[in-house]
Amino acid sequence: MFIGALASTARAQSNDDPTARKLYLDFGGSVGLFIPYDQVKGQKTLTGSNAMTALQLNYHQNYFAKLQFGQTTVNFKSQSNFGTINSLIDAKANSTNLGLAFGYQHSFGRWQPFILAGAGASFIDVPATSFSQSTNTVNYTTFSGTYLYINAGGGVNYKVSKSFIFFLEGQGSTIPQLPNKSSTHLSGISAMIGIKAPL
Repeated sequence: MFIGALASTARAQSNDDPTARKLYLDFGGSVGLFIPYDQVKGQKTLTGSNAMTALQLNYHQNYFAKLQFGQTTVNFKSQSNFGTINSLIDAKANSTNLGLAFGYQHSFGRWQPFILAGAGASFIDVPATSFSQSTNTVNYTTFSGTYLYINAGGGVNYKVSKSFIFFLEGQGSTIPQLPNKSSTHLSGISAMIGIKAPL
């Protein structure tokens, strides 16, 4: 009778742990530093920030599919010459990214290293300039567009408790079709820290 009660308690505790199920979700977010691949020669290293929210479907604790929604913001400087007129922009570029990544993870006690790769859509906004010869005017506008977004990376989860996971993640991302200009530093490396919880 006593052994049966212990077995029932063990089963109940297992059922209380979402990660013990064959399929389970976790939800969380992360923030971190973004460093573009392309830098402006002779200028201070450009940096930015990355913030991401993710919903992850896990299968047997090892395989997962992650829906990612985030925004990258980066500082940049762009200089243009229109005859005798010089134009200098010192502002920020933004990309809002929505993608799906697939990955593999493996647990070693409380630690769980993982790798992932995916793709999606990137909605970008970057300042741009144009020159009107008829009015001798420099026009400042915003260039917007939607492009293919590809990312890959890895990191490690640390299971603090059944309902709280802390993680570190590094990702490299690229927007292949985006022109490599001084005002489009939106492909780069992100180093992020985050938390998530099994649902």
